[in-house]
Amino acid sequence: MTSKGVDYYFVNTSSYALNAEAKNTDGSYALSPISVTSSPLITTGNCQVSLEFPYLDPYGSFQFSTTTTPSKAVNESINTVTGNTSGPLADMMDTPSLIGSDFALSYGMFDAGTGSGTGLTNQDQIYAYLTPSQKNWMGNLAASNASVNAAPLASFVLPGAHDAGTFDLTQVNKLCGSAAGVAALAAAILSWIPGATIILGLAAAQLKGVVVGEAVTQKDNTTTMLDLGCRYFDFRPGYAPSAVRSISPGVYHIHNVVPGATYQGFMQDVLTWLVANPTEIVAVSLGTAGFNDHSTMDPSTETLQSQFIAAQQAAGATSIQIGAASDLQTAYKDLIAANKRLFFLNQPSLNWYPAEKYDSYNDDDYATTDPATIIRALNGMTKSGQAGHDYTVLQFQATATNQNVVNNVLALADSLSNAYEPLMSTKADMDSNTYPWALTNVPNLGDDQLVVLLNDFVDNALAGSVASALTLERCTS
Repeated sequence: MTSKGVDYYFVNTSSYALNAEAKNTDGSYALSPISVTSSPLITTGNCQVSLEFPYLDPYGSFQFSTTTTPSKAVNESINTVTGNTSGPLADMMDTPSLIGSDFALSYGMFDAGTGSGTGLTNQDQIYAYLTPSQKNWMGNLAASNASVNAAPLASFVLPGAHDAGTFDLTQVNKLCGSAAGVAALAAAILSWIPGATIILGLAAAQLKGVVVGEAVTQKDNTTTMLDLGCRYFDFRPGYAPSAVRSISPGVYHIHNVVPGATYQGFMQDVLTWLVANPTEIVAVSLGTAGFNDHSTMDPSTETLQSQFIAAQQAAGATSIQIGAASDLQTAYKDLIAANKRLFFLNQPSLNWYPAEKYDSYNDDDYATTDPATIIRALNGMTKSGQAGHDYTVLQFQATATNQNVVNNVLALADSLSNAYEPLMSTKADMDSNTYPWALTNVPNLGDDQLVVLLNDFVDNALAGSVASALTLERCTS
């Protein structure tokens, strides 16, 4: 019997229903209808969508739906022979989170195809997280708990976006829109991944697929990430590598060599959102980690300052005050009263609002598809290790693209799916391990140092089920 496996991951802490089912090619159930409840934190399972003879149509399906207003219904077709999918989840960059007046829904899929020998899973990955609205989770928590309102920001736990500006493909599309741009982008990638010479013969659409699969870690824009509860942004402003700078000359978020959102546009979006949400505080960490040529790609402090001032003025946000590492011990209520709601916790080398972070990341443990190695890195974080640092960062995402890099590029170039994205392949599996770990283990760290939970593909469950619960626990302990 031919079949295609689907690993599914669901969260529902809302007052609405989240239902799911899967069907074989003959209409029988591969996954009998389920209604997701709030326990356990993440409902996980696997089903096999099978080709049932004598039915020769190879397509089964996986479905989930909500009773929210507006509602969301997804019916993804799954080819039991080739393994590929088609439907509303078939393009990762076209799966925006849904924000309602009283709910938030984030979702996504990894289309595993037949499996490519890259070390990635050969099971499709589908997740959907439904929670109450997270747009004002900090203000709501403080309004209902006097201890939170009076606690220093250092006692909070903030959901964070890793490589926060990669969602914007404007420059990638621009580069892939001309022969000169394709050649320039290919040259830049080869300076990053020298063995990936296959890219020299790729068509523009294939090259874009490689770039998205290797470099995109967020699929929602800045405003939506904030609405999902994200309160910390790892943003890496810099100039594009020399090979593409004549085509993309601005200051962008740079993931290795790939330009994403503009720095000024990102700051303007954050500030505009802060003006509209006066109970919330956002931290931004600017840095240049991962740049392959710091001598030409790093921006000057003066450039960062001038573009930030321009963003402030464009957003009408000149009244918002800037917080620094030295302000982390100030009470939330006092920060709100002073309108000190944008914190810079920047890489010290930038020489502008510097902050020292205690970070769980290391190259060996994070180049993986195995949650156990991430947990090992997280278990290495200790209260004594926090000493001498301004804040703590616990990274929850795996960097599967660092495994078998050239093979990943080959698989991306050959894939016919816009949902075959290696960085998405581990998203939900890591969440199902790291989120419960955080609830148990973050309380072992010091209550007097800000903790950031950093992740790829920002979601509302990290704020609604983890960060807010830990913040309450730390502030009342």
